[in-house]
Amino acid sequence: MKNILRFGALVFLASSCYYDNKEELYQHSDTGCDTVDISFKSTIVPILEANCYRCHSGATPTFSLDLSSYTDVKRVADNGALVGRLKGTIIPQMPYGSSPLPDCQIAQIEAWVNDGAPNN
Repeated sequence: MKNILRFGALVFLASSCYYDNKEELYQHSDTGCDTVDISFKSTIVPILEANCYRCHSGATPTFSLDLSSYTDVKRVADNGALVGRLKGTIIPQMPYGSSPLPDCQIAQIEAWVNDGAPNN
């Protein structure tokens, strides 16, 4: 009887082990990253303030690129440099000397750029 119980337990445990592919399991799940309602003032500026302003603002911004100015942000958004530098497709990847931005923040910036980089 004990052997039957052991065999049953072994079959149960073995049948419960399988491999799941994360991408297949969660391909339709909500990531919690809003890339639909993006605004320059409430979404983009806070990301830039936290990650870019230390070098790209103030009296002498690095490479004369003042990202606290909508005009300059719009220029680098329109020419592809903003998203390219954040994704690392243009070297050096930004923020320079730091970890890349989280994927969600890059996706939000990219969505804003793809929407025409409005000053909203």
